[in-house]
Amino acid sequence: MRANGGTRAKTLVNGVVLCALGVFVMEAPLRARAAGAEEQPPYDSTVDTVFDIIHESDPTTFVCMEYAGRGARQIWDKRVDGEPVVDAFLFVARYNDGTSIEIAINPEFETEENARKEALRYAAPLGLLPTLLREGVQRFSVHMGEKGFHAGTGQIVVYSGTADKRSDHSHLEESLFHESVHASLDDEHRLSAGWRDAQMRDGRFLTSYAQRSPEREDLAETALFAYAISHYPERFPPADTSDTLRAVPNRIDYIKQLLPPHQEIFHKVRDAEACRQDAK
Repeated sequence: MRANGGTRAKTLVNGVVLCALGVFVMEAPLRARAAGAEEQPPYDSTVDTVFDIIHESDPTTFVCMEYAGRGARQIWDKRVDGEPVVDAFLFVARYNDGTSIEIAINPEFETEENARKEALRYAAPLGLLPTLLREGVQRFSVHMGEKGFHAGTGQIVVYSGTADKRSDHSHLEESLFHESVHASLDDEHRLSAGWRDAQMRDGRFLTSYAQRSPEREDLAETALFAYAISHYPERFPPADTSDTLRAVPNRIDYIKQLLPPHQEIFHKVRDAEACRQDAK
């Protein structure tokens, strides 16, 4: 839903992404610029839009997923506002660029079969992400429920009920893209001098969500639309491309340096490990 009342982007029901790992203090100069901006952000949040930027049918790097048994994992859970240790079902998803991700499924899914089915829902979409984003994700965890997705360095946590809603709107892949930016790029870029300079030169924000949390959410909120403009321009309406480039041109340029247009989004990180015979 657009913040200015336009209708080009549709509303995603119950779509709220909250990143719970990390609280930061906004610098005064950036706060002053944001408060003094004459124009409001053109969007509320990227999750409130249903641009189908990443298609399920796009080329994927996903090769296989192996069961790795049960294991104790400490996983943040918004439902209890804590980070309990659970005896998770563990899987390893392997990709042909040499990346791999541990997928930890909450034992509330009860059986290995249920857990495997749930893990496969994400293993393939994660293979659609650029290597730059996927290689920073070390663990991907899944709970039941409908809380907002969240992420921290190296980790993404999702909730199956919320994933159902995102999938119904063809928006699961875009949500995973957002969270993978947190997991893979935040540490190096969200507080960097180059990103802060781009924020100051732009003088406004792409989404209201980014404006409310510029140090935590601005990079992830901006990256998805920058990726669309650079790599899938035919999937992003021209009017929205214009609005995005007018709102945050310097940040779009910054992200283009990380994910350059006309370059392959996949690259080899290392030799891919062979899949076991029992891998799915």
